[in-house]
Amino acid sequence: MDPKGKVVVVTGGNSGLGAGAAERLLADGAIVVSLDVAGDAPAGADFVQCDVSDPAAVKAAVAEVIARHGAIHILINNAGIGGIGPIATADGPGDLDAFRRVIGINLLGAVYVAAEVAHRMIGNEPSGPDGERGVIINSCSIASFEGQEGMGAYTAAKSALKELTLVWARDLSRHAIRVNGVAPGFMATPMVAMLPPDFVAELLRDVEFPKRAGTGQDFAEAVNFLIRTVLVNGEVLRLDGGARPPARTMWASGQ
Repeated sequence: MDPKGKVVVVTGGNSGLGAGAAERLLADGAIVVSLDVAGDAPAGADFVQCDVSDPAAVKAAVAEVIARHGAIHILINNAGIGGIGPIATADGPGDLDAFRRVIGINLLGAVYVAAEVAHRMIGNEPSGPDGERGVIINSCSIASFEGQEGMGAYTAAKSALKELTLVWARDLSRHAIRVNGVAPGFMATPMVAMLPPDFVAELLRDVEFPKRAGTGQDFAEAVNFLIRTVLVNGEVLRLDGGARPPARTMWASGQ
C-alpha cells in the first residue's frame, strides 16, 4: 500500500519507535494520528489521547479518529511498556500486579486496538492493483523469540503478539487486510534510556552487525517495507542485527 494520503494510526506515537514511524509516514505524505497517554505528537501529526489498556477508551479514540479523518488505512500497533522481575524468589511470589500491567498494555492493548481498527478497515474502499483495504503492523520484540531471565511478563505479551500476527492475517485476508510484525532487538528509546552504559555494552555484545542500538529511523524503514510490500503477509521481521540473546546477562545477575 502506498501510504501517501492514507490515514495512519500509531499507538505510542509520541516517542521512541512510534515517533520514528510517524515521522517517516508523515514524510511519505500520510495523515498520521498518534494514540498515546501523554506527550506531544510529532510535528504534523494529529493526537488523540488514549490508554490502550482500557477498551472503552480505545473504542472512543478510534471513533474520534474516524470522525476527524473518515477512515483508517494503516495501524502501527506499537504502544507498550517495559517490565522485569522473576516469577518467584525465596522471599515469595513475584509481583503479579506488575505482570498484569504489562500484559494489559502490551498484549490486551494491542488486541483492543486491532479489533476496533480492523473493524473500520473492512469498510474501506479497495486501494491499489491488489485492492488492499488495510495494513496492520504489530510491534513485537526480540523477546518474542528468546525471552531472558526476569522478562516473563514482557516475553509473554510479545510472544503472544508475534503468534497473533499470523492468526490475524488469516482472520482478515478475506477483507484484503494484511497483518505483519516487526521484532526489534535493543533499540535506543526512552524505555531503556536509564540503563547503565556497561549494561548497554553487554546487551550489544551479542549483536552481529552493526554493533549498535537500533533507532526509530531503523524501525521506520522496516515499517515502510512492510506497508509497501503487498506479498508479505503474516510475517514477523526481526530487526536485531543478528542478535540471539543469552538466557541471562552477567550485569543483571550481579556477576
